[in-house]
Amino acid sequence: MDIQTQARGTARQLVNLTRTGDLDTVSLIVRLLTAPSPPDRDPLRHVLVELLDAATAMVLRQIGGTEQGCSIILDLRKVDGSIVDIDQLRPEVRAVVRALLAQAHQHPEDTAAQISLALAGESAGLTDGLTLVLMWTVSAMIWCEEHGEPAPSWLATTAA
Repeated sequence: MDIQTQARGTARQLVNLTRTGDLDTVSLIVRLLTAPSPPDRDPLRHVLVELLDAATAMVLRQIGGTEQGCSIILDLRKVDGSIVDIDQLRPEVRAVVRALLAQAHQHPEDTAAQISLALAGESAGLTDGLTLVLMWTVSAMIWCEEHGEPAPSWLATTAA
C-alpha cells in the first residue's frame, strides 16, 4: 500500500469516526499521530495534506470555485461567538490555518511550508491543529451532501 493510500485511509477513518460521534477513538488516533517528536511525524504530514486537500476542495465548491483575484477569508470564532485573533492561536494551529488558506489560493509551496511549521511544533498545539482540519473537513462534507455537491472520491465511502 502506498503512502497516499495509507494517509487517505487514516483520514477517512478519522472523518468516519467523527461523523458517527466516536470522539474518544478520534482523540486516541489524533494523540497517536501527534505524539512522535517532529522528525518522526511523516505519517501525520501525509494525513494533514490529504485532509487539507479535501477540505479546501469542498470549501471551494461552497463558493463556486476560485476566480482570479478572489480571496478566501476565514472567520475564526470562539464558542461564545467572539472573534479569535490569529496571532493569539498556538503556533501550530496558526500554521494549519495558514496552510488551508495557502492551499485555497493555490500556493502549494506556502502550504508545504506551513505544514512543516505545524509539524515542528509541540504535540498539544498540533493536536488542536489536526482537530481543526478534521472539523473543517467534516463540516465541508456535510455542506456538500446537503447541496448535492460531490466530496472527494476517496472520502465517498464515509458514514453519513
